[in-house]
Amino acid sequence: MWKPEPSLADLQYLVEKAGLTRDALLSAYRQMCLIRHFEETIADRYYIGKTPEFNMAAGPIRGEMHLAVGQEAVAVGVCSLLEAEDVVVSTHRPHHHALAKGVDPSKLAAEIFGKQTGLCRGKGGHMHLFDKEKNFSCSGIVGASFPQAAGAAFAFRQRGQRNVAVAFSGEGAANHGTFTETLNAAALWQLPLIIVVEDNMYADSTPKWAALSQPHQFQHGQKGGDEL
Repeated sequence: MWKPEPSLADLQYLVEKAGLTRDALLSAYRQMCLIRHFEETIADRYYIGKTPEFNMAAGPIRGEMHLAVGQEAVAVGVCSLLEAEDVVVSTHRPHHHALAKGVDPSKLAAEIFGKQTGLCRGKGGHMHLFDKEKNFSCSGIVGASFPQAAGAAFAFRQRGQRNVAVAFSGEGAANHGTFTETLNAAALWQLPLIIVVEDNMYADSTPKWAALSQPHQFQHGQKGGDEL
């Protein structure tokens, strides 16, 4: 459900409660500004030469483009708490997660433009990024982040590593079968898995209320009042 923006007093209380320092807040703000600038720059370049605009085969960046303008804070807030060895699995809208996890902006941009200097030598494009050093990956398949992150979490558990795997998703993908299947497996095997749902209340043009029996995605992870 929609909620009004918190007041300044509310924000100050939350910052103090979380124990965030001035340096931590400034670092997060710089990252969010980097992500916003990156996405807006890509948007400007994407539409060059595209006449009409839906001609995805034209221009310096070919194919589809899914940007995350306005969603910077979620990515930075989550990834700022992770260790370098923790795994992040993103979606078809991955740039903000990649940058928040520490992926090199130059290599990310090169991949989007299909250059050899990109993360995947220009073969993956913007929806299929992979950075082994930063433990980051993504997939253009909606709902694929859940089982992939669960696999990484299972590996951590088997190896006895004290790390976590994070799966990002939109609320539309949380209606896919992979979501509940992953919740069940994570509960059964007690996996160090975190699922982050970026809820903008619409899956393409379908409003959330028309596709979800519960108002919140986390309620899918409850059975008989007990959290999975």
